[in-house]
Amino acid sequence: MSCALVPFAHFQDLELARDFLSPHRRPGSAAAGKESAGKSASWEDGGWGAWDEAELQEPEEEESNSKNQRNYWLQDCVLSLSPTNDLMVIANEQKAVFLVPKWKHSDKGKEEMQYAVGWSGSLNVEEGECVTSVLCIPLASQKRSSTGRPDWTCIVVGFTSGYVRFYTESGVLLLAQLLNEDPVLQLKCRTYEIPRHPGVTEQNEELSILYPAAIVTIDGFSLFQSLRACRNQVARAAASGNENVQPPPLAYKKWGLQDVDTIVDHASIGIMTLCPFDQMKTASHIGGYNAAIKNSPPAMSQYVTVGANPFTGFFFALEGSSQPLLSHVALAVASKLTSALFNAASGWLGWKSKHEEEPVQKQKPKVEPATPLAVRFGLPDSRRHGERICLSPCNTLAAVTDEFGRVILLDVTRGLAVRMWKGYRDAEVGWIQTVEDLQERETEKMDSSPFGNAQGPSRVAQFLVIYAPRRGILEVWSTQQGPRVGAFNVGKYCRLLYPGYKIMGLNNVTSQGWQPQTYQICLVDPVSGSVKTVHVPFHLSLSDKKSERAKDMHLVKKLNALLKAKTSDPELECVDEGLLQFCANKLKLLHLYDLVSKLNSQSIQKETSPSVNDLAKLLRLEEKDFHRLETLLENYKKENTQTTTQLTDEKDDVLSLKMFLEYLEYEKDVITVKNMEDGEYVALVAIDESWDTQSVSPWWQQMRTACVQSENNAAALLSAHVGHSVTAQIIDSVAERKLEDCLILQTLLHSQVTKRTKRVSSVQTEPLGRLSVKKLLEAGKGGIADTVAKWVFRQGFSPIILNVAQYKNNTDSTEESVEMQNNLFLEETEAATGLERILELLQVAYQQFPCSLEVDVLHAHCSWECVVQWNKDPEADVSSDEMQAPVLDTEDAWVSVEGPVSIVELALEQKRIHYPLVEHQFVLCTVLYAIMRLSLKGVKPLSLFDSKGKNAFFKDFTSIQLLPSGDMDPDVLSLRQQDREVSEEEYFPFEKGKNWPTLAADLAQYLQISEDLVRRHYVCELYSYGMDHLGEEAFLQVADKEVLASQLLMLAGQRLAFALLHGQIKDGVEFLTRLPPTLSTWLKAMEPQEVQNVEVPIATTARLVSKVIEHLPENHGQYGLALNLIEAVEAIPA
Repeated sequence: MSCALVPFAHFQDLELARDFLSPHRRPGSAAAGKESAGKSASWEDGGWGAWDEAELQEPEEEESNSKNQRNYWLQDCVLSLSPTNDLMVIANEQKAVFLVPKWKHSDKGKEEMQYAVGWSGSLNVEEGECVTSVLCIPLASQKRSSTGRPDWTCIVVGFTSGYVRFYTESGVLLLAQLLNEDPVLQLKCRTYEIPRHPGVTEQNEELSILYPAAIVTIDGFSLFQSLRACRNQVARAAASGNENVQPPPLAYKKWGLQDVDTIVDHASIGIMTLCPFDQMKTASHIGGYNAAIKNSPPAMSQYVTVGANPFTGFFFALEGSSQPLLSHVALAVASKLTSALFNAASGWLGWKSKHEEEPVQKQKPKVEPATPLAVRFGLPDSRRHGERICLSPCNTLAAVTDEFGRVILLDVTRGLAVRMWKGYRDAEVGWIQTVEDLQERETEKMDSSPFGNAQGPSRVAQFLVIYAPRRGILEVWSTQQGPRVGAFNVGKYCRLLYPGYKIMGLNNVTSQGWQPQTYQICLVDPVSGSVKTVHVPFHLSLSDKKSERAKDMHLVKKLNALLKAKTSDPELECVDEGLLQFCANKLKLLHLYDLVSKLNSQSIQKETSPSVNDLAKLLRLEEKDFHRLETLLENYKKENTQTTTQLTDEKDDVLSLKMFLEYLEYEKDVITVKNMEDGEYVALVAIDESWDTQSVSPWWQQMRTACVQSENNAAALLSAHVGHSVTAQIIDSVAERKLEDCLILQTLLHSQVTKRTKRVSSVQTEPLGRLSVKKLLEAGKGGIADTVAKWVFRQGFSPIILNVAQYKNNTDSTEESVEMQNNLFLEETEAATGLERILELLQVAYQQFPCSLEVDVLHAHCSWECVVQWNKDPEADVSSDEMQAPVLDTEDAWVSVEGPVSIVELALEQKRIHYPLVEHQFVLCTVLYAIMRLSLKGVKPLSLFDSKGKNAFFKDFTSIQLLPSGDMDPDVLSLRQQDREVSEEEYFPFEKGKNWPTLAADLAQYLQISEDLVRRHYVCELYSYGMDHLGEEAFLQVADKEVLASQLLMLAGQRLAFALLHGQIKDGVEFLTRLPPTLSTWLKAMEPQEVQNVEVPIATTARLVSKVIEHLPENHGQYGLALNLIEAVEAIPA
């Protein structure tokens, strides 16, 4: 259930009240004035009082604005509705109308409550005074038989003269009080409420009166006793005519509000007690650091005002700081019965004249001075002016409206603004408090509470109601930070009434008895003449998950109560319009289930499991076709790794009602199948035999649509074969072929390999979506290849795998090509397991899709997928392969595909590229990547290219450009040390296996550099870093070994010079003097600092010199030097 705006009463004739209170707004005022006498005599509920002649001569309004003016009249009036709905007061200036409820039959014949005029007249006693505020306060009965029920309703009226007067329902003035000579701004009441939690301060009843610079609070018990005494005197005066009893005086407190510029509204929070921390904080703010505090925090009354400077002010009055004042009750009841009857009858009949009115008191009573009360703190905002404040039922929050069209939510306990709504100019606010029904609460494990039952006490939710007349909308918000839970279009001329109190005169004993039906908030609509209230379920304050369950339980409970009562609920009728249709649809499904159950209840002999031939005949398939179907389903079952747990019993073959309603849906006279999963079945086959066999079967059309849209391919294919077998006339081989193709493709996508060493990126772990025939038909011609390409990328396959499967599937392949592909495949299987199974599924897919999965088409989509995924994750392992222009074609079953253009089609439409230009761009990308990856410093990439090469960059690949030529610097692409390269592989696993020396050699070819030069440089670098074992392996790949040996001889000399001159060898300098002069001079000229790693054993250096002598010819100029070097090395002691 959601929020509901429910009308509970109507006005019998609201236009007459409008004409009386605002005569200048009634249409045709002049004509109406002439007929006023006759109209007054014909009113059902008595006279409305005499209209002044000046009122009858109001000028007639413009016709264009008359309707809006007539509807807007309620905005100028002061309204109040009793919380028990037994009295409504509408007042404007000096006049007032009292409306009482009556049960009457409406135009539709239904009995409804209507507000009719009970009394009308002028309330002013002094000349020029007007009504500023009205309250209708129900007073509790003192009879034992009606404990807790309202006895009568008192009308409290505040005037601009400062008087506060109290009236009965019939308009009899009970008493009048002048407590302050300033105009009354607001009247507010607080009645007794049982504290929800132990320890919460019990609040007393009171009537608070706001003046421009003062607040007067009248004790509720004193007011209750005085009003009872005054009302009893009216009864005694009516009986005897001369009895006069003096009622008890009123006890009140009067506070003069200081340090505030303007006050327009207030809220009396009640008595509060600070915690010790807040007590010390407050004492420090007021008295300073050395302020003394009492052992027990004092109790104080809190008041919150809205206005200007400060925008919101907080006042705290200590209990006991001011003694209550006693006011002499000024009786306004005549002592004679005739006078009392005359006063009452004059208001009822409407012929009271001015000279017959009650005499005005000539001498005003004494007005007591106010006790000064300074504002403790506030919300200072010099530009903001408050308009209204509305206290929540829990006394912890308050809603404040201002001139800027804002609604501000205040935490009155902390004095903070916790939320703000914008765009609500002239807004009216109110509150709704909803108590949780414990029967609707979701079962939870909770500790037993001493203040409630095992489930804990009922929770309470607060909702803020905002009426925005400028927009004509009524909104309900969950507080404090909750969302909007309801919104209603109600018109721009309504009034929102929120009393904020209940029945006066109750206590903790009498309030626990009979609970009267009281409303919290209501909306008066003068256009429709209705009074509506807002119903908000408690579950709207909960989170989404709990709210849905609570909503369902709330609805079930209401339906259960409705069915038991066998009566209609107007709330359900107006809110849940689709509920009746929903129940009707479910009822038809229940009738269908009853028929199916009767058919299934017939006894059928259970036989042994059917054979393959029986199943084939049952499905109307050839044996080979059945075997093919069985193989496809088995493959799909193996690759589908989803595990399901099913509880079985002896009634597995009986379709339960729950499953029946879950699988079938009835809407718009069509039964559809929903929620079908693999491994589940629907034990219902219905065939409409009334259709013409020459036309398309509606049943098969519906079933085919369901199968085409289904993502459970095995179930869809099996359902198609079952449907085919049920009715022989149905032949749709194309649909069955599509379902079979989709199942094969889905089986392939379910398969996966187990990687042994290679790590995958995040984009490769993203799951693939499930397929359906509909999705493939909407994916375009390249949809099948694109789907397989996504799967290939996530598996991290090399193009070799696709080629191997294609060659094995191609019977025309030569033995040499197959053997070559198998050798490459064996290399791939070392890093992964399960490839044999992948090859089998790929071969089946190639056979089923010879055109869509043609090898070049598939390679093109794989390349594009690599580019797309690399754009998402640059560290993804993206392989590449060069290919010829593919031939795009489509299988016969899939010629009707629609959707986006294939990437292959787009590629074929492009101009042919100049491939050398692509290679030229590839060289630059490789150089840039090597510089970045190997942290090469001082290398300028563009300096590697001449002017032609630089101009060729970033040109259209289809254009013909002059490419670079000439020799390049051989030292530009020198590689870093091998140990650095190994450590990089550990940190960057996606580059594992990247052979940088080979890449540099290949790059040298593009840059027109001798590859042998790069290899020699690489060998020298390895020896320079002391990696002699790797250098010996790389030595074999060098072509010009004589030049390399000469370079390594220099490196060996640098090693030996470091060992002799830098203390690696004991007595190294002495040993150097014993060497041949030529060798000694040569070693002294060496620069060991050029060697990256000089800490190399002498035996390793000796092996290097031996390798140098091995590759130097005897006629070489350095051969003799090498012989002397080997002798010196061998002479060095180990």
